[in-house]
Amino acid sequence: MVHFLKDYPTYFEWLTQQCRLLKVPLVNGVQGKASYRLSQTIAGEIEKQGALPFSQFMHHALYEPGLGYYSAGSHKLGEGGDFVTAPELSPLFAQTLSKSFIKVFEQSEAQVLELGAGSGAFAVELMKELEIHNNLPQGYCILEVSADLKQRQRQAIEQSIPHLANRFEWLDRLPEEFSGVIFANEVVDALPVDLVRKQKSQLQKAHVKLDDSGYRFSWQETEAIQEVNSYLKHWPHGYITEHHLQTEYWLEGLVECLSKGAIILIDYGYSADEYYEPHRAQGTLQCYYQQHKHQNPLLLPGLQDITASVNFSQIAYATHKRGAEIVGYCEQALFLMSSGIEQQAAKLAENLGSDTMAQVKISQQLKKLLMPDEMGENCKVLVAAKNCPVQLQGFALSNKLHRL
Repeated sequence: MVHFLKDYPTYFEWLTQQCRLLKVPLVNGVQGKASYRLSQTIAGEIEKQGALPFSQFMHHALYEPGLGYYSAGSHKLGEGGDFVTAPELSPLFAQTLSKSFIKVFEQSEAQVLELGAGSGAFAVELMKELEIHNNLPQGYCILEVSADLKQRQRQAIEQSIPHLANRFEWLDRLPEEFSGVIFANEVVDALPVDLVRKQKSQLQKAHVKLDDSGYRFSWQETEAIQEVNSYLKHWPHGYITEHHLQTEYWLEGLVECLSKGAIILIDYGYSADEYYEPHRAQGTLQCYYQQHKHQNPLLLPGLQDITASVNFSQIAYATHKRGAEIVGYCEQALFLMSSGIEQQAAKLAENLGSDTMAQVKISQQLKKLLMPDEMGENCKVLVAAKNCPVQLQGFALSNKLHRL
């Protein structure tokens, strides 16, 4: 442990080696020192309590104040970052979803609570569209864990819609009571999960330890746990998957604070039947660094994103248990098409006139949002409502509640 806590040069050499193996840009000194400090923090926890459940390691790696991936200041979104989300990809995403927000506003307070607002692109485009339709919300709250992203969001709002900046408020925690629309795009997949493996008739939970080298993390033999769901009997020996217990707690908190309105969740994921299919025998956990994907979450602590696909059946169960009604569930492409994204794109193209390059760009954006091999089928939309019997146009083409 002393070697790990004091020898930064060896740690940085290891980080550099990992980057070369992954064939990604090398870590710089600032990144290396931040990762080292985070690793020291995690190592200290291991020293105090022994090997950590993976969910605890993932929480530190992503959310440790000032050091975790989402808490530290680094360029994560868009070109040059680690991933691109739908709001950064095209304004059509927020413009089309605005119809669902307006529909909920008709039966609740006209307020928005966005969780993990990224660069602020969704908030800006949504507010622009709502203003065009004279349906501006009374307030727009953003719950964001990253100080760096908060600053980017403020800048985006002040530069693009300065006359609406006074409607925005940044929160550190969920409000005790909220009425309106709670929105989260690609947030649930970044909530910490436990990794479980079937060994004969038992499940084992993965833990993380400091290995013998003293400067990197490794897996520890897992401990037996109780059955997490009824799919266990169908899993073959050695099957690995994720257990989303923290997601349940998170969702219960959302439903509890919502007095009237709807929760709109958009994320990568599956229903339980799809989630536990035999071909997913290694689980769905993925890591992203400099837009390079791999499957080792113990590398590059604090510098890489760690995600797991969402179990939407579990989400539906958790929200229903707290008194919310599941309004609908379907693929992102079908929801956006039902909501009129193609008509919105045609209108935007018409306004551009003879600008051929801009029209091609719109076509490319549509493809990424709608095509099955892009976000169209991989991302799902789930809407839950509480004290708000709303019907959304987005589920007109398809509503796959029966799959949950």
